[in-house]
Amino acid sequence: MGSVRAMVLAPVMALALLGLSACTFGPPTAAPEGSASPSASPSATIQGRHSTPTATPSATPTVPPSPAPSPPIGPGRGGSSGGSSRPSPQPTPNPAPNPTPTPTIPSACPTSNTPPTDPVLAFGSIAQYSSVPLAQGRDCTGFRAYLSTGLPQYDSQSYEFFGHLVGSDGSINAIALMSQGNSVIPGLQVPLLTIEESGLIFNRLDQNTGPAFGGIDGLAGITVPTTISYQPWHIHVEQQNHGQPAQTVDMRVVSGTIGAVGALYELTVSLDTGIYQTGVSEPTTLTIRARDTTGIIQWGYGPNGFFPLWMFDGAPLPASGGPITTTDQRTAIMNTYGGDIGRYLAATGDPMAGQGSHYYSMPLVEVESWSIQIGSAYASGGTGGVLFFDNLTETYNDSAKYIVSNGYAWTEFSVQLPDTEQGMLIAVTGQQDVGDLYYAMLGGAGSSQSANGTLEPTANWPQGAIHITPDPASAWTSPHSCYVYELSYAVKLDASASRPGADLVFRATAQDQELNALGRAVYEGLFSYSGTLDGKAVSGYAWGEIQGRPPAGHPTPPNC
Repeated sequence: MGSVRAMVLAPVMALALLGLSACTFGPPTAAPEGSASPSASPSATIQGRHSTPTATPSATPTVPPSPAPSPPIGPGRGGSSGGSSRPSPQPTPNPAPNPTPTPTIPSACPTSNTPPTDPVLAFGSIAQYSSVPLAQGRDCTGFRAYLSTGLPQYDSQSYEFFGHLVGSDGSINAIALMSQGNSVIPGLQVPLLTIEESGLIFNRLDQNTGPAFGGIDGLAGITVPTTISYQPWHIHVEQQNHGQPAQTVDMRVVSGTIGAVGALYELTVSLDTGIYQTGVSEPTTLTIRARDTTGIIQWGYGPNGFFPLWMFDGAPLPASGGPITTTDQRTAIMNTYGGDIGRYLAATGDPMAGQGSHYYSMPLVEVESWSIQIGSAYASGGTGGVLFFDNLTETYNDSAKYIVSNGYAWTEFSVQLPDTEQGMLIAVTGQQDVGDLYYAMLGGAGSSQSANGTLEPTANWPQGAIHITPDPASAWTSPHSCYVYELSYAVKLDASASRPGADLVFRATAQDQELNALGRAVYEGLFSYSGTLDGKAVSGYAWGEIQGRPPAGHPTPPNC
């Protein structure tokens, strides 16, 4: 939900902490399958998940062409002057300029249905910047394999779909679905000690009673059978409690290939869900079919998509086990490179190891059909809605563990722009020892394609050009936790010669979208937005993640 996410430092099924959206850590300013049946090939245990390499090799499925997008809102306009084709000795008026080409989505990058033979360590072991491609940055088949392989060398590997579903009655519902593998002990990557956490959030926004959520957690491949396959891409997580129906989360490609524009995804869930503090849990089944209309964006820097989330100022981190030394990155980023983290990384080669994630998104996965049944009393469905998809991998070294365990917070919006076939990330992350880091990026139609088939952002705003301001008048006190949240934010992105300006206002579509687990409350759900981008009126939906303020004193809900 970029995914801003919280690093999970303990095995839990706390969906609020798992970051069912663009989060699993929290993101920053970054720069620039065939058959639906599972493969019958033998599996090998990887990350406690079972990676099924391939079905019988075949040609890559044909991907339907993308529809022509609407006129652009991103930068890079212009036009070239045409000349008259009729010779004349007399001066002629200046001809009208040619119309600006409409930005398009690059076509799907061809890949092999036979997975490469790269060992898992070829995909790296810690999120960091490098100018040297790993297997996922090398080519399109390598990137497809990266998305289709369990990676035990990382502390966290997540796949997240989130957004909104439109009911046949016109109702708007918030939805988030996730599968995430976490190491039992961060920093100690042991394949058979991986916790699989998968779950669902479903919020009937017109009821304003809070989200229903539930999930699965346990040792991947042991108490929770978990598989991931390459051809077709397929993740299946299952938990069987004695005498109870199986709990399952299933994500698969039924046409096309993972990450390729035009791919059709099927998401199915069978879980017990309940609304916090009601004490009621009901069997829930959900099925969604949705098609990706943009392909996948690499938000991070370098060929491997490293996405930094904080920068150090050189002061040691006061960890309980002794100070952790850091180098001063902030001064150079802000003073020498004008707040542009991408320029800093390219010039210095600083790996910023453990200070972020490898981060990829599909911002516009358009829903073709969906249906849900909760208990015996509620059933709904429809043919509308749009999902955002995030994929992140992270490793938590000592400095990262300290940061995220000591007040790390974020406000993030994953923004959908279906009229122009684009998506945005806008956020601020912060922690008392390292300060704030802002990021705002735009990508999709008009993006160029990297060597691995991912799309590069068309605009990336530096530190100092991003302004995110909560509206104090929108403060809401949760009756469940007594935490206070602002539910409206003004965002201003400064324009330059190379990027558009933006003035946007984000508002929660319903008050009660708080998740509460393990004693920590977070606000995660659907926001609407309106305003201007590059001088043009825009409006739509975004997924928002907000950290609230704990209440003064020790009030007990509902007496806040």
